[in-house]
Amino acid sequence: MMATDAQVLESIRRERANVEWIYQAVSSLRKRYGGRYIAVKDREVIDSGKNLGKLLSRVRGQEGVTLEFITELEYLWLL
Repeated sequence: MMATDAQVLESIRRERANVEWIYQAVSSLRKRYGGRYIAVKDREVIDSGKNLGKLLSRVRGQEGVTLEFITELEYLWLL
């Protein structure tokens, strides 16, 4: 079954909200989840783990989940 335009737009909106939340909360997330992958749904961490494959298998099938790796250290890129 094909997703409707409205469903696709809603999925994009949820992903963007999760990514923006992660970006804003990265300092506090780093303290708790540094060196781990996190699964975020509706701007809330619902699961985490060091192994991406295992985390993915636990959240597979859930809609609106964003996966992100949280580094242990804050990186500064000088270009």
